[in-house]
Amino acid sequence: MHSRLVPLLLALSIFLLIVSAGCGNTNSPVTPSSDLTSVRTTSVSGSNHSLLGMWQFYIDPVNETLDFVPLRTCDIHMNGIAFMEPPAGETLAVDQIVDFQSDEITVDLKITHPVAGAKFATAFDVCGILIGRGSSYFPTSMTLYWAGDEEIRLLNADGYTRWWNPHEFPENTSKPHQGYIDGMLGTKHIEAEFDATLNGYKYFATSLTDPEATMADLDPASRGVFEAGTSCTRRYQIYFPPSGLVFNYAVDASWAPADVSPPVNIPEDFPMSANRPEAYRYEIQNMENTLIYHSGTGYGDGYLNLSVYIYDWFEPEDNRVCVYAQDDILMGYCNPMPSDYGDDWAVFDFSYIVPMMMDSSDDVMLWIGVECGTADYQGALPFELQGMYWQEYVTVDED
Repeated sequence: MHSRLVPLLLALSIFLLIVSAGCGNTNSPVTPSSDLTSVRTTSVSGSNHSLLGMWQFYIDPVNETLDFVPLRTCDIHMNGIAFMEPPAGETLAVDQIVDFQSDEITVDLKITHPVAGAKFATAFDVCGILIGRGSSYFPTSMTLYWAGDEEIRLLNADGYTRWWNPHEFPENTSKPHQGYIDGMLGTKHIEAEFDATLNGYKYFATSLTDPEATMADLDPASRGVFEAGTSCTRRYQIYFPPSGLVFNYAVDASWAPADVSPPVNIPEDFPMSANRPEAYRYEIQNMENTLIYHSGTGYGDGYLNLSVYIYDWFEPEDNRVCVYAQDDILMGYCNPMPSDYGDDWAVFDFSYIVPMMMDSSDDVMLWIGVECGTADYQGALPFELQGMYWQEYVTVDED
């Protein structure tokens, strides 16, 4: 090989690694989408920039030719394990075991960006997902399963996601970043048969320097960026049953090409389409709770009012927000219209007058489901709106 080709090949190989990670959708960028009319665009209001096309290099070192081939439209989400392993235990590693009980372990997990110094590989909205089995239904759904009381689960999840579970995103040998991958430090899916379709995650970002930081500590101006050459450590509290720590994992990351090459200012040089289209956090405010369980009669009543604040990089007011209770204790519903909203937040109000068929005064688990306008999970789940999910507990008094 000619020596003058070596630097070019090296640079282009790195470029191809990142571009192939972010793209692969089968839709043509010049053909109008035939999907749902509610599909959210990745353009930003008021922006003069739009993606006209992406191109891939093909090099023939023998004939010393360089060809350009147009790529398809870009996928936003990718399973980062495809670029982090092998080797195992380097870019995803245990930083320290904080506590170990008979049925619970608290551990700090550190993710290190696998491409040090490559600013064009800056990632956004990185989530470390704990994948396991699921026997509990999400309310009103027959397809969303999450871990029950006797299954391994993340007790302090920053949220729940469908991305990269092996049931809905099977292994993709031709494009590994677009499917489930057996992490080398976990139990293989063929042995454990992980069937949860909602799995808990912790959110990783360069600005989250405290392992115990909450999503409220994330500066929206940072856009949840995970910069090349940086690490982030997050604390996981994991319940595990007597059968032991049987799990696997995925690292969900979002990415899009920078507007300038090479990027200098992070994250400003990246388009908003580099962020995930789904909401990134929620917050409960203005809660009024008079729920009460009458031990003498075995029923409950009262009312519950609450405001759900949704934080989203795009159009937060366009989200479909639903609040349900596990086991149908409370009648849940969806609120399509926010009572107020700003650039990256919207508030949805919910009011319940509740006759409750209950057998105890246990706290009530609420599920908050937030679906955005982007559909089909990059082709894996046709016609399903992409969403993120959160749990919230409300107390019940007893007389």
